[in-house]
Parts: sequence; structure tokens; C-alpha cells
Amino acid sequence: MKKKLFTALIIIASAVVGLLAGFIFKVYDKINIEELIYKEDKTVESANLPKPTPNPISSLTVQQLLNIDTTVVRKMKLVKKIETYADLTHPETDIKDITFKIDGYVEELYADFTGEYVKKGQPLVKIYSPQLVSAQEELLRAWDYYKKMKNSGDPILKKSAEDFYEASYKRLKYWDITDQQIENLKKTRKVFKTMTLYSPYDGWIMEKFVYLGSQVKAGKPLFRIAKHQNLWLMVKVYEKDLPFIKEGQIVDIYFDSYPGKVYKGKIDYLYPMMDFKNRTRDVRIIIDNKDYKLLPGMYSKVRVNIPLGKALVLPDTAVIDTGKRQIVFWQKEKGVFEPVFVKLGRYVDGYYEILGGLHEGMIVANSALFLLDADAQLRGKYRKKGEKQEAPMMHHH
Repeated sequence: MKKKLFTALIIIASAVVGLLAGFIFKVYDKINIEELIYKEDKTVESANLPKPTPNPISSLTVQQLLNIDTTVVRKMKLVKKIETYADLTHPETDIKDITFKIDGYVEELYADFTGEYVKKGQPLVKIYSPQLVSAQEELLRAWDYYKKMKNSGDPILKKSAEDFYEASYKRLKYWDITDQQIENLKKTRKVFKTMTLYSPYDGWIMEKFVYLGSQVKAGKPLFRIAKHQNLWLMVKVYEKDLPFIKEGQIVDIYFDSYPGKVYKGKIDYLYPMMDFKNRTRDVRIIIDNKDYKLLPGMYSKVRVNIPLGKALVLPDTAVIDTGKRQIVFWQKEKGVFEPVFVKLGRYVDGYYEILGGLHEGMIVANSALFLLDADAQLRGKYRKKGEKQEAPMMHHH
């Protein structure tokens, strides 16, 4: 009995649904759907709302739907602009250590503080050395013996005297005793107990290693002197900019100490190593500093403008670069875009150099690229890997 009742209820429900469906379809046939969709709502006053269109949406072009901007493939002069930073330092070739070649003691100190400016030939230090005294006395004995044996009939003794004198002479020469000082010693027979060291050129004492009364060891530096007439500017060039940097390029240099003044410099050398931490390469520029206004340790900004010649280009906004492929959407006809695989070259200040796939004068999409890309994928516009992409034909008028 229950089973029969359940079956009857199902039949009644099916009949009701059928009646309702029929009623709806009859009403639907009498409704103008296009009027419902596009009928202007008179109660809405906002001027920002789009006006209704008499055409169905399916008839609108892609360009109208997405409001796609376009650009033209063209040739232009490329100039790579590189901006980076740099530090001034002493030229390694202008740094000199003042050393004494024998042991001794500082008896007088003329250059007595770090940072002092000294001129070429200016005395720096006077050193007393017992070894120097004994070497001079030995030279005098060798000189006397040589003069005595000079006219000897015994060739062995004569040769021995010559060798003894020559060895004593060279010994003093190796210790930077001049020929004039040795000749004066031979004439006056007055042994000097100290030796004075002089500055080899104009410069600043960057480091001082001795004090009055200090013991001096042979070969150990007493002073480190550096000239500032020319300085090295060590420029930090980032890895992405390295292909554009060459020796001989002229750069503009700006120091915070002298705002408004532009220094010019020429790239002199590119160092053969990278800074692993900062991913930069050192590039050297020699700065003329005859007026001594610049100091080692100064910080500067460097700008390089590198002309790259004329090239076929597109703005980066017109290119999809996935790493594996580079795509541009060529406007085949008004509102119709087709994907084109392109070969990219250098990237300079917002522009890609186009090496293949496009020709000058072609119009391409400059916005909504990812929507176009998705549409192209849905329509199967991309060929399988390994298949050649046919370049679009150019129409010249």
C-alpha cells in the first residue's frame, strides 16, 4: 500500500514540473532578451557607465573588449645609461716604502707624524749604525792596500788587493751610499757614524713605523709615502652591466664634496675578478689630482652613457618573456592579434632589441598581453615544441 502511494506522488510531481516548464518556455518566447540586456536604465544618471550597444557582445572585436594599446616596431638609437658608485684610493704604483738595508737606531726623526706632507729630497730620518761605521773603516783599509799593491810585480797580490777594494766599495753601494759619499770618505778619511734617508718624491706620510730611538731592522719599512697627484677611482660595475663596459670609455664622476662639478675620467683597466658578495666587478679610472682637492677614501657616483647604434626595438611592455620563449602579439588586422615568437637582443632602458621574428613598421599589442596569451592558448595558436614558427608576411604599400 505504501509503495503504491509513493509511486503516485512521483507521478503527480513529474506532471507539475512539466506544466511549469511548458509555461516558462511560452513566456520566454514572448520576452525580447536583447531589450532586457541593452535597455538603458533611465534611473541611472552616472556618466561613467558605458552606453548600451545595439550589437551583441559576440560581434565586438578583441581590441574593443580589452581596450588594447598598440605600438609600432621601429628603429631607434640605443644609448645604455649605467649609474653606479666608486671609491677613491691610492695608486699602488705611487706608494713607496722607505727602508734601511742594515740594522741601526733612529738618532734623529725629521718626519715625525702620520699625514705630514714631505717634498722630494727632504730628510726623513737619521740612523746610527755600527755596521755602517765598520764598513767604512774596512773600505779605507782596502783603499790603502790597493794603492800599496797597485804597482806590485806580484800579480796575485795585486789581484787580491783589487778584489778586496772592489768588494768593500760594492758593500757600501748596496747600502745606498752614493759614489760621491764614498769619494769624500776616501779624501777626508772621516767616517760618518749616521746615514740620512731622504724622501724619493713629493707626497704624504701615510704610515710611520718608527720613533726617536727605535731600533731599525734591515729591510723593515720606516715610512710609507704616497703621492696624491693621480688617484685611482675604483668603480663597482654590476654583473648585468658588464657586457657594455670597455677600456677607454669616458665617464662622468660626481663627488658629494663638490656638488655641481663634473669630473671626467677614462676607464683604464677592468679587474679579472668578481666580488662574490655584491656581484660587482672593479673597474679602474685614473683621476688627475694636481690641485690636491680629492682625497683617498672619497665616495663618488659614476655615470656612463654608451651609444649602441641604431637597432630594431620594442618597449618591454609589448613583450612576454617567460625565459624559455619570447612572444609578441602582431596585429594581423584591425582587432585581430596573432602570437609571434621573437628573438631578443640587448635590453636598454625599457626597450628590447629585436633580432628576429618581426619587421620594421609592424603593429603589435602593447597591453593586455597575458589575456591575449591565455586566449591564444585556448585557441591552440602555439605550436608544439620543435615546430618552426612562420614569420608573418609584410604588406608594403
